[in-house]
Order: sequence, then structure tokens, then C-alpha cells
Amino acid sequence: MGTMVTRYRVENAKGCVLTDEGFFTSERDDAAEFTDEDAAHEEASSFPGATVEEFRRYSDFADLIVRGARLDHREAIDEFNRRAG
Repeated sequence: MGTMVTRYRVENAKGCVLTDEGFFTSERDDAAEFTDEDAAHEEASSFPGATVEEFRRYSDFADLIVRGARLDHREAIDEFNRRAG
């Protein structure tokens, strides 16, 4: 069972999004997702003219995304199993 979650991403003046690797791309699916707005603003401050954009999306694992980076598939499964008991 999933839920809608609020996430934040960093965008530059051209509308490109910041990736986990630290570069900007036009591919929104590659954007680094932040669960914490303050962390997103801190990251955006490193890039003059960058802004923080809020968005909502569906997530099966609402609380399994760590601040500033996405968990890889294996980490997500391990974390899910750990929480399940």
C-alpha cells in the first residue's frame, strides 16, 4: 500500500534538475529527491540562481528515501525486510 509523498528537487535557471551525481540534466526522472526542504535549500545554495521546487508523487515506500539521495534497489529491499520483522 502506497501513499502520496512530498519531495523537493533543485532546479537551475534553465529548468534542469540536480542529480545525485551533482550535475544538472533535463531528465526529471534523474533528479535527486530531498525529503527535507532545508536540506534541499542548503544544496541549492551551492548553485547560484538555483531554486527548490516542491512536488508530490506516489510512493510504495514513503519513508525509505534518505535525505539528499535515493536508496538503491538493494538497500530499499533490505530496509523493507528489516522493518517488516
